[in-house]
Amino acid sequence: MIEYILAFLDGVAVKIADWLEDEKKDKSPVKLFFGVGYGIILGYLVSVSPFSALFFAALVAQVFAGKIDEVAHRLGLGIAVVTIAFFGLPQMDYSMFIYFLVLACLDEMEFAGIFGVLSENRLFLLVGSLPMIVLRPGGWVYPAGILAFDI
Repeated sequence: MIEYILAFLDGVAVKIADWLEDEKKDKSPVKLFFGVGYGIILGYLVSVSPFSALFFAALVAQVFAGKIDEVAHRLGLGIAVVTIAFFGLPQMDYSMFIYFLVLACLDEMEFAGIFGVLSENRLFLLVGSLPMIVLRPGGWVYPAGILAFDI
């Protein structure tokens, strides 16, 4: 249960850091606090959570998409990498990592038409995690983890 609470807190910290950087163009160091906070939580979740492949894929997709472009996010990424190095990269099913990486990259793209709704609301990762409920034992952890983060 603690991993889902942490995923929620991580989502809150990421959104606040995003808001301070992108919307408010805040110059105060408070955004750095949120960057450090989400980096620690994200690194921990990648290292120990049952949905680590999903969160690791989302992190890598952010890097590929060039979304780590502001100081709070660069700090968050750096802290996440240090935290992952501290706790260790988990043994994960790398086919799941690749699957979620593709979906997370799709979330970072803009589409029109039927896929426009998915890309506008960044739903590729969530929708793509739903089949895991029936395809993998314990697969419910993936949509639960991403939902906790997105809430």
